Amino acid sequence: MENCGLGWENRVLDAALTASAQVSALPVENLRNQQGAASLGWRVPGTAATLTISHPPAGPWRAFGLFRTNLTATAQITVTVLSDSNTVWQGTAQAVANGQILLVAPTAVTGDTATIQITDTANPDGFLSIPLAYAGPIWQPVRNYSTDSTADRTLGQDSVTTLGGTEFVSARWYQRKLSIAHQSYGDADAIVLDQILRTAATGQNILLLPDPSASPADLAAKALFGGLSGGDLSNPFGAADRHALTLTLTERL
Repeated sequence: MENCGLGWENRVLDAALTASAQVSALPVENLRNQQGAASLGWRVPGTAATLTISHPPAGPWRAFGLFRTNLTATAQITVTVLSDSNTVWQGTAQAVANGQILLVAPTAVTGDTATIQITDTANPDGFLSIPLAYAGPIWQPVRNYSTDSTADRTLGQDSVTTLGGTEFVSARWYQRKLSIAHQSYGDADAIVLDQILRTAATGQNILLLPDPSASPADLAAKALFGGLSGGDLSNPFGAADRHALTLTLTERL
């Protein structure tokens, strides 16, 4: 098990993006926006496509994910990282949960381009809907988050109760939320966290991986991509190099 990872340097947002297929009204460039709506994302008129993310000069890559998708349980992604057109790492994941699929390299790899090949031949929609994507490095604190951390959810539903007590519920949306408590950030961690929170304050989505070394199935089930905010940074242990901070991460819908 590794310490948690935060992905905040998303290459998708400032790289050159190309796609093997796209609907003209929903092009691959839509992946640059921060909304998870299918009507604002990238759509593929078929059940297979390749996304190419070109980001010279060469830099670190580790985490790759597609979010708020219509991918089915049999969908698969193959990620290839290249440097000067030479493959430096390749991996495959076949596990979808919560509308997302993720793949994390064992360690950071250096390259100038990454490709994500998506295949979902059994998709009953006959097309692929990819509203959000992450590709880039992750940052890990020296020490892991506290066991005081919690998971919550916000429900969007309409509920009507009759005079007899019968309840009729119309579900609208389900939004996951994490409270990430940490009591032992170092001074160096605090500096990076301030940069991450400044980035999140612009509305940019942040990726949390509770355990980057987990299997693709666990990553899809537990990773969260969305808006990040933080509370007060405190010094609970006096002059010691230990700081406490609680982060709140809310899934982007």
